[in-house]
Amino acid sequence: MADALKGKTSVSIIYITPNERATEALRIFIEGHMEYMKTKSHETGPMKLIHYSISESPEWADNSRWQTGETPGITERRVFHLFEIYENLEGLQHHWMETQEFIGEFYELVETHNIEVHTFNQMKIIQSLWN
Repeated sequence: MADALKGKTSVSIIYITPNERATEALRIFIEGHMEYMKTKSHETGPMKLIHYSISESPEWADNSRWQTGETPGITERRVFHLFEIYENLEGLQHHWMETQEFIGEFYELVETHNIEVHTFNQMKIIQSLWN
């Protein structure tokens, strides 16, 4: 069904690591984050977490070549993308409040390893395709 997610709330966070040491440190943190999400997320009800995923790839040196069928070269950096969809804004806000358990550790990781973070928070889904 088209637009099944329309009106739901999402958060999208991009992490860019500058080197292999930072990449490995972030991977370890992400493993722990998955366990945290399993414990803390709501599977049903008004604060339901509908979707959770983390993707990883190299940072591509030239994003303008994809439409030609070419795979561009890579930089030494790695890109991680965290994406979550919640039933509503309250579910996401509740999740952010619960992050107090580890946010200090996360900020220390980011600072120590010079990890770039781009957060796109409290976004309303305006279109979706299928379920």
